Amino acid sequence: MIPDAGRARAGLFSAFAGLGVTAALVPAVLPAAERSIDADLSSAVPALFAGLLIGVIASGPLLMRRPPQIALILGGALQAAAIVGVALAATPAVFIAAAVVAGFGFGLVEASGSVAAKSVAVGSATGLLSALLGTVAVCAAVTPLVVALGSGVRPALGILAVVPLVSVAVFSVAMFSHPTPSDPTPTAAYTEAPSRRDTRGLLVLLPFAVALPLYVGVETVLSGWSAVIPGRILAIDPGVAALGTSAFWSLMALGRFGAATLRRLAVPPTRILATATCAAAVLMAAAGLLVDRAPVWALVALAAVVVLLAPSYGLILGLALDRLDPARSAAATGALVACGAVGGAAIPALILMIGRDPASGTTFLVAAALCALVPLLVLVAARPPRPATVPR
Repeated sequence: MIPDAGRARAGLFSAFAGLGVTAALVPAVLPAAERSIDADLSSAVPALFAGLLIGVIASGPLLMRRPPQIALILGGALQAAAIVGVALAATPAVFIAAAVVAGFGFGLVEASGSVAAKSVAVGSATGLLSALLGTVAVCAAVTPLVVALGSGVRPALGILAVVPLVSVAVFSVAMFSHPTPSDPTPTAAYTEAPSRRDTRGLLVLLPFAVALPLYVGVETVLSGWSAVIPGRILAIDPGVAALGTSAFWSLMALGRFGAATLRRLAVPPTRILATATCAAAVLMAAAGLLVDRAPVWALVALAAVVVLLAPSYGLILGLALDRLDPARSAAATGALVACGAVGGAAIPALILMIGRDPASGTTFLVAAALCALVPLLVLVAARPPRPATVPR
């Protein structure tokens, strides 16, 4: 969709770097913000997810009518404004509103970036998506360290808005350099999409639509409680436990870039996904059994789980997009990402109701059971279509 493939890739990597900053900034800055504002801001996290879901839903109609660059520019600008808002907020209402805006921009970029990745990728989109999501993980791992350094001067964190603004600049230059008339009909693939969505096409995506929320839910258990789990298991100081968030995203980066390397070596994405998620389910169950008797080994097992699960989102979404043409991928991406966002909100709540404690063995055993369903669903969805029978 973007004429210059090199510039398109640079824009995508900078856009996904912005996602990493947004994903980690709000949770990481909460303690400093609560101290300076003197208020409980814990509702900012669900507000962030609510904004994300709204952004993903809004991306569907936008991508059907406009090329993905438009949504990428809008989403990056919203994230930049939200980062400044989070840094400067002096009241709870402003901070919560900034979190919603950050999530909205995140949702727009995530959905439109996935569509753009399909158009830029050579062959399967799974390799490029793995690398892009690895970039998210790297930036999300670094952001809490920046927050820790600047926690005493929270307004200075507004400088992080530069990261999403880079992608805004890259895509804006691309659009001005290649105006729409000279571009090979960038919106044609969207405007010419058939208004009727055939049932068979939707059924092909159904297993992916179930696998995504299961995976995102399990990932959210590990990411959302990445500081709580080691803090409770080892009974360590909260300041030290907070480093669990950076450790989580560092492990995610390792797993995602590892998967991208395997894809460059032509390892089939279904093989990577099935092997990694099956092993992760086993290790997650082991962590659930070891957490009371050998807590250190339970944490080691969970660290391995993070690495193994890290590429799953990009692989699942990439496999789903590989089965669609560009017109249908624009319509389906928002729905698929929305399914993941729903799982990220619902499954941790369900697991917490069952296990009560985020660091309990029950939590890890339930997460292991859900994780084990992911490869089964994807292997069913990724089966090659049956050849059509020709009537004689």
